[in-house]
Amino acid sequence: MEAKGVNGTLLFGNGYVEIVRKGLLAFFTHGIKGRKKIAIKQISAIQFKPASFFFNGYIEFSFMGGAESKRGIMSATRDENTVFFNKKQQKEFEKIKEKLEWQIYK
Repeated sequence: MEAKGVNGTLLFGNGYVEIVRKGLLAFFTHGIKGRKKIAIKQISAIQFKPASFFFNGYIEFSFMGGAESKRGIMSATRDENTVFFNKKQQKEFEKIKEKLEWQIYK
């Protein structure tokens, strides 16, 4: 399963999620980072902020030993565990979030 966002793509696989960074915006906010694969069993929390008419939404992953952003939205733009999406892209991110929550919290 795949969800393309504003600053990256989120892939949902068998036992993992993967964040793929491509494009100009991803380069400016994250540099040349490429891909980050996270084992689902390592995810301890998912923060999901829906998109609005004026602002992008985001999905952020926390996990043991991770360094997720704790400084709000501006810091989240550079957080390697966060993918932003617009209103049109939100539905695919919601589907992945639901599947992840089912696996994490079952």
